[in-house]
Formats: sequence, structure tokens, C-alpha cells
Amino acid sequence: MLALLQRCLPDTPPLSTGEALRTAGAIGVAVLLTGILSTWLVPGALAPVLVASMGASAIILLALPTSPLAQPWPFIGGQLVSAAIGIALARSVDPPLLACGLAVLLTVFAMLRLRCLHPPGGAATLIPILAHHDARQFDFGYLLVPVALNAFLLLLLAWGLNRLLGRTYPHRPLPPLPDRHGTGDPLPTERAGVREEDVRAVLAEEPVMPDIGAAELRRLMARAEDAAINRVFGELDCAAVMSRALVTVSAKQWAGEAWRLLRQHKIRALPVLDLAGELVGVVTLVDLLKHIPIEGLQQDAHALTDWLMGRSEKKPLVEQVMTRTVQTVRADQALLDLVPMLSDAGLHHLPVVDAGGKLVGMITQSDLIAGLHFALVRRTMERWG
Repeated sequence: MLALLQRCLPDTPPLSTGEALRTAGAIGVAVLLTGILSTWLVPGALAPVLVASMGASAIILLALPTSPLAQPWPFIGGQLVSAAIGIALARSVDPPLLACGLAVLLTVFAMLRLRCLHPPGGAATLIPILAHHDARQFDFGYLLVPVALNAFLLLLLAWGLNRLLGRTYPHRPLPPLPDRHGTGDPLPTERAGVREEDVRAVLAEEPVMPDIGAAELRRLMARAEDAAINRVFGELDCAAVMSRALVTVSAKQWAGEAWRLLRQHKIRALPVLDLAGELVGVVTLVDLLKHIPIEGLQQDAHALTDWLMGRSEKKPLVEQVMTRTVQTVRADQALLDLVPMLSDAGLHHLPVVDAGGKLVGMITQSDLIAGLHFALVRRTMERWG
């Protein structure tokens, strides 16, 4: 018996008591304010100007704000379409029970075809048929007041209350990261594994309409993938693979010295430190190339040598050519956190800092690959004993 009852429960994690109270309070406030404002905006109203189905809509908009059923068009379109069908059948079909059956049938079909499925529409279409002893007294002005009035007020309240609760409404998928190379190719982390088009193809084959959008489902799947990978590789942190013997340059040195160090040590980037030893930037070959006096090179082949050796009239310091906005990571940060930075974001190196912000190491793409390879080999050996 207990097993049967457990099978009847939804397969969703329960909300905390605090979150349940916040959500319930927001729904109650939304319905109350919708009724108060609608009644105040209708002159001479003798009763509260509030459609009963708005209570069910408030639950969907505030308890399930990421659901496709809760988005503005399904809500507004579903309420208006269902009310219009209910009015039309209330004025033309007898007996009322037959009108009710036809109203729900036509309402669901219309909402599915118009992509505005909203479950409270099933109740909204019955109101004109059942709520009055003479349903023919309902005319199409009922669509404007109270249905449209209630719907637009509730939509505005749902927008504001969801934001107060820290939620985004209307729900929008995260924008894709910019295509840094302008090729249209998916980002490195998106080329492997499940992609959004894969999810859409599977959802299109489902015999019933899923209560989740493809982008939202892909986002949740990506988080699940990250959790699974962290379970396997999460023990490895930045301190385990970072380079500790650092080659650095002072912000007050001339740029040619940075060029010499990059060539001597065959590296692509140098951390730049101020006089107190604090990290203030990074200088790369690209930074230096941007400041080479090209006009001088066209006239004198020795201009580049003079510039690099500090004999040129233009003698820029490292602080004048370096990149000042530097992405850093912590020494105790999980190595997997660096994958999107060193792939999708296009970075090639990351300075590593301790809890006090002091530079303690550098991690490159090569370090990341070596660390993940080590973790994978170790995991495989542990599995096969």
C-alpha cells in the first residue's frame, strides 16, 4: 500500500518551508491586488471584478514561472481564447452540459493550435455557461472586462513579484556565449554531449506535450552533466596542476624586457606585478604586437630591434601595453571550473591566487589537459582495480 502511495507522488524535489511560504504569499497577494485594482478601475462595480480562473493562473505564473504554460502568451491568449469560446457557445448551444463539453473540446484544440495552452482556460470557458442563470446575458464585452483587465493586471503583478522572489519572468534561456571567431561553429563545450537541437528533436517525437521548454531542459541537463563530471574529477584542484616557478615582469619595466622574457622562456603570457608584488595585469605577445611602431618598420628595418632594446624614442613601459582586466582563479578551485574559461571564453592562461589575492601560480590550457588526463587515468585504474 505504501509503495502504491509513493508511486502517486510527483517525481519532483519538495520545496523548503520558507520557499513554500514565500510562493504562497506571492500568489495570495497577486490575486488580492488583481481583484482590488480591477474593481477600482471599473466605475460602479457592485461586486468584485475578478474571474475565478485567475486564481489558478496565479499559481502557475508564480509557482511554476519557468513552465511554458506560465509564459505571457499562453496566459493571455489562453484566457481570452477560452472566454471567447465559452461566450459563443453559451449564447448558441443548449443544453448547458452539451455546451460545456463542446467548449472544453474547442478551447483545448484552439489553445494547442495557437500555442497558448494554459490549463485554467478549461475553467474560464465554462464560466459564461454556468455562472449565470441566463447565460445569453453574457456578451463579448466580457472579454475586455473582466477577463482582459484581470489578465493584464495579473501579468504585471507576476512580473514584479517573481523579480522580488529572485526569479526571472518571463523565463528566457541564457543567451549563448559570443562566437569569438565569427565562424558560427558551436563553442567547444557545446560540440560534445547533448545539444539543444537534440533535445528539440526528442521532444518533437513525444506523443504528449512536455511541461518544459527545450532550452530549459538542456540547461538542466547541462547542470546534471556538470554534477556527474564533478563527481568523477572534482577532487582535482588548481593547486595540483598549476605552474609554481613563475616568470613575472614589473609594471615599470619597458615592454622590450617582457618580449625578451617571453622568447627566452617560450611562454605566451607574463603576470605583471606592481612594486608591492601585487598582480596588476598580464602581458602577452599580442599585447606587445599591438604597440610595435609599424610606421617605423616600413622606413627602417632596425626600428623593431631599437624598440625592443629600449633605444627607440618610443619606449613604452609594460603598464602601458599590458591587459589590465585579468581573470583569476583560486588555488583551491576545482579544475573543472576552468574548462569553459580556457575553451569557450578563449583564454589561454589563468593566474592563480591564494585566499589573500596573492599570485601563487599560472595555469595554461596544457596544464588543464594534463590534469584532466591524470584524473581520468586514475579513475580508470581505480575502477578496474
